[in-house]
Amino acid sequence: MSTTIFALVLPILMAIVAGTFMVLSRFNLPAAFAWGLGFGFCAAGFTTSIMLVPATLAALVSDLFFIAGFYFYAEAFLIHFAMPLFRRERIAFAAIYLIMNAYVVLRIESLHLELLLNDVATSCLLGFALVRVMHHARTIADRAAVLTGSVVVIDTLIRVLAFVYFANASDRLEDFAQSSYAQAMQVTTAIVGLFYALSIAAALADRAIRQLHDVAERDPLTGLLNRRGFARSMEAAGVGGRLAGAILTCDIDHFKQVNDRHGHAAGDRVIQTLALALGRCLPGTAVSARFGGEEFVTFLPNTSLAEAGILAQGLRARFAAQDWRAIDIDRQITASFGVAAIADGDDTAWPAITRADRALYEAKAAGRNKVVWDGGNYEPGAVVVDIQQSAKDEARRSVDNG
Repeated sequence: MSTTIFALVLPILMAIVAGTFMVLSRFNLPAAFAWGLGFGFCAAGFTTSIMLVPATLAALVSDLFFIAGFYFYAEAFLIHFAMPLFRRERIAFAAIYLIMNAYVVLRIESLHLELLLNDVATSCLLGFALVRVMHHARTIADRAAVLTGSVVVIDTLIRVLAFVYFANASDRLEDFAQSSYAQAMQVTTAIVGLFYALSIAAALADRAIRQLHDVAERDPLTGLLNRRGFARSMEAAGVGGRLAGAILTCDIDHFKQVNDRHGHAAGDRVIQTLALALGRCLPGTAVSARFGGEEFVTFLPNTSLAEAGILAQGLRARFAAQDWRAIDIDRQITASFGVAAIADGDDTAWPAITRADRALYEAKAAGRNKVVWDGGNYEPGAVVVDIQQSAKDEARRSVDNG
């Protein structure tokens, strides 16, 4: 009786963990729901394995619950790290396992083979996900979750291999509850499962905190950084050395007229389109932010003034060529750009932003739909030739000074 009571402690604790994670999933943590299902199904599997029902029925039902639990453990890791889910392949694998398991339980009636098949199958499901995500674990909490997940796989395989090949135990399904495997499972699963649940909780808490920071530092309309997020990025970029690169500022021309004539919804679409253009036309290392209204600022690391001018000119041309008829705007919408390099004496990006803003105002004053850099004006047309020549001049001066 006391053994049965002790055996019930593990599924009860796992059920509590499952409920906790399902509650956490309501805080924009979809992986928590999958982990909750994983713990819930495994709790059901442990409960079924000690119930007073025919051994074949207990084996079939508990194995079904365990494979479902590990299926959702794997899904949780894939969701948490934003990886492809491979649901069709994983469901097919689980279905093939269940067919093989039914044959082993109903026809062969081998406890050893049933446990070996189940533990290898569940380990493969979880192990597949861990291999997929392990190189994407960047934070300490995420790495701890992957590590404890790996320990779950190792513990499962070692336990079943030791029982099948070294324990010299009964092979009857009816003897499972009294087997050394069942006793070892209750102890190791309780210990490993505790660290597994705690590491997952830590990873979810870390993700929730980072999401709160992200919400506070991102513009909800465009998904770009806001002024606060940009400032933090610049602080991080300047750590450990001098900040090097160029600043690009841009502003949509006559944007108030867009809002007045076509409505704020159309104005939002225009802003979103410029934000998308920033992502598509600029290098992946660029850090872009919406500073407010129709004003955008981008940091281009390790980029010369001439190179930034070329990028700005391409961005200006792309945006000016945009067809707006889908949102009932039948006229051209343009943007003006200012470019400035971060000077040797600049400790932060803000002096360069000020100079780029000054160049932007000059572009507005010169008729808009232009790129002006700090100290010179690039007009549409022959601009690329001029900028390329400036790039060559910069390179030559660099060699001479070196």
